[in-house]
Amino acid sequence: MSTFHWSDRLSVHNQELDTQHRHLFTLIGELDKVMTLGTDRESLDRVIRELNVYVREHFTAEERLMQRHGYPALAQHAAQHEAFMDKLLHLELDHLGGRVDISRELLDYLENWLTEHVGGFDLAYAAYFRETGAY
Repeated sequence: MSTFHWSDRLSVHNQELDTQHRHLFTLIGELDKVMTLGTDRESLDRVIRELNVYVREHFTAEERLMQRHGYPALAQHAAQHEAFMDKLLHLELDHLGGRVDISRELLDYLENWLTEHVGGFDLAYAAYFRETGAY
């Protein structure tokens, strides 16, 4: 099982967004756990659905904040979000199509992407917001 988890070094210093990031880490960790333990299909269905819904809600909240404060790299950031949602959509479609297993490669992608995205792209907007007094 993965040691994938939230770290305070990933904080964007916004309570709402940090809480959302923590929850995303928890959901992907839960996906890892469900896969590793080989639990029932219903548990996997639930985690995949919840992850897809929550990712969309979080990305929308983040992009609204960036738009409200004139973040200059919003388009690039949104493209990163779109690529991640695309991967999740393929995961859900494969699963709904009867594919029971989720490759370790895909799970590693999700874990690495989230860690790198929050630790890079999200920390960049946090720095911008601090510099401009947005928060």
